[in-house]
Amino acid sequence: MDVLLVDDHPIIHQTLGAVVRSVLPQAQFHAESDLAGGLARARQLKNLELVLLDLGLPGCSGLDALIRFRKTLPTVRVAIISATEDPSSVRAALDAGAVGYVPKTSPPKVLANALQLIAQGGTYIPPQLMDGQLAPRKEPKLSDFGITDRQADVLRLIIKGRSNAEIAQELSIAENTVKQHAHAAYRSLGVNSRTEAIVELARLGIRAE
Repeated sequence: MDVLLVDDHPIIHQTLGAVVRSVLPQAQFHAESDLAGGLARARQLKNLELVLLDLGLPGCSGLDALIRFRKTLPTVRVAIISATEDPSSVRAALDAGAVGYVPKTSPPKVLANALQLIAQGGTYIPPQLMDGQLAPRKEPKLSDFGITDRQADVLRLIIKGRSNAEIAQELSIAENTVKQHAHAAYRSLGVNSRTEAIVELARLGIRAE
C-alpha cells in the first residue's frame, strides 16, 4: 500500500510522515510539494490507495487540485489536509469526492485517528465542524440508479480494470452480453464510456468491493 502526501510545507511532510508510519506501518509513504509532482508520482505508484492533499498548493485555487486528482486517478481515495476549517470548504471538498477533511492544526493523536479511519474506508470530518449539513451522506447503491445485479457485477469488474473478455470469462457470460450490460449501466448513470463510468462511480463513493 502506498500513501502519497501532496503539500508544500516540509514540516507537514515530517509530521504526517511520522503519523502515517505509526498508524499504517505496512504502508510506503511518499511526499511531493506541488500538483504536477504529485500527479507524476501518483502515476508511478502501482499500489497507491490514499492521497493526502493540501488545498492550498502553489498555482492552484480552491478545489482545482482535488478535481485533477479525481479525474486522473478516479479509483484512488483522496483526503484533504488543510489549514482552512470553514464549513463551506469542507462541504465543497466532500461534494467533489474527498473521503475526509483533516485540519492541519489537529493534534497528532487526532491526525492518527483520522488517518486510521480513512484508511479503513471511512470518512473523517472534524467534530467541531460536524453538524446536520456536514454529516457524511449515505453511500448510494447501484440499485438506486435502476442498475440490475448483473449490471452491477459488470461495473465492479470494470472498476477493477478488467477487459470485456476477462469479465465475460469471470462471469461465465458472452462478451456481447457484457457489452449490453455495460451500456445499459452507463445509460442509468448518465455516462457514455468506461472512463466516465469509473469517474462517476468514484464521485458517488461506489467502489469495486
